[in-house]
Amino acid sequence: MKGKSRISFKLPIKGILLLSLVFIYMLVNGCSIKEYTAIKNKNPEIYCLKAVNVNYPEPTLRDVLTKSISDGILQSGNKLECSDNTKYFVYADVASLNFIPLGYSAAQRANVYKVSIDLRLKVEDRHGNVAIDRMIKENTQYVGAGLRSDIEKIYAFEEIGELIKIRTQAVLTKNE
Repeated sequence: MKGKSRISFKLPIKGILLLSLVFIYMLVNGCSIKEYTAIKNKNPEIYCLKAVNVNYPEPTLRDVLTKSISDGILQSGNKLECSDNTKYFVYADVASLNFIPLGYSAAQRANVYKVSIDLRLKVEDRHGNVAIDRMIKENTQYVGAGLRSDIEKIYAFEEIGELIKIRTQAVLTKNE
């Protein structure tokens, strides 16, 4: 080994422990519970999401809209609970849905989608009086890789769901 030099790195024990802690933190931090950035509401109301009506043959759309509207209620600083304490009942009806493929990948699979939705959001109090009756209209485009169009269609619905969540939050905090 004459003429060749060996390079060796020797980390002190504190350095190894620090690197181990950083690795563990990164590993655990990626598996945490989703944090909500909710508006601080001094007097939160209790809402119950009664129904999400979707009259279209899209099996995942109801799930996406239910999650989005529920998240919008929670992020508006209110509570979501269906019990005797419930003050308002929320109903959502999809009035129209347009899902149009706009672009295609080299493999001739749709990879750009335009999604338009008209959603009627109605909030009633315990006595059936309408507190809020709003038509929410949202449009978005989703650009995917065009590998599996059925999965990318779900992602496009999730994109429109994020917009519905923001709009629901705005309606319930009366910022709209």
